[in-house]
This record gives sequence, structure tokens and C-alpha cells, in this order.
Amino acid sequence: MAKAEKLLAKLSQRPPPTDFRWDDLVTLMQQHGFTVTCGGGSHHKFQHTSGFTFGAARRHPGGLLMAYDVKNALEAIRRTQKRQP
Repeated sequence: MAKAEKLLAKLSQRPPPTDFRWDDLVTLMQQHGFTVTCGGGSHHKFQHTSGFTFGAARRHPGGLLMAYDVKNALEAIRRTQKRQP
């Protein structure tokens, strides 16, 4: 299983994982066609090639995601996969 597939499987767990790291999120989102930009501070924007965007905040220290960030990332992947041919 490729790293992106493992990360997606972990992200999809129920209940949402409490140990999903920021660096893993960036890797996963880039594998699914997203680019990440930082508007300043800890706020980042993920934009898909289709134009779909969502925001997330990088938490310090540790870089672990909050449950709602996990939910938003998973929803973004699902929405953009439906749009691809």
C-alpha cells in the first residue's frame, strides 16, 4: 500500500484520529492535487486544481490536527475525487 493510501485510510477512521500530523496532511493533500499556501502565521489554504479550497491551521507545538480539520480534509478529498474524470 502506498503512503498516500495509508494516510487516506488513517484519515478516514471512525472516530477521527487524534494523532494525524500536519506534515502527513500536506503530503496527502498534495498527492490528491492540492497546493498549500500560507497567508501568514499558522493559517494555510489548500487549493485543488479544480478550484475547490479549504483552510486549516497548523497547531503548535506538535502539529497535530484537530478533529474538524480532519473532517474538512476528508470532505475536500471526497468532493474533488468526484469532479475528476
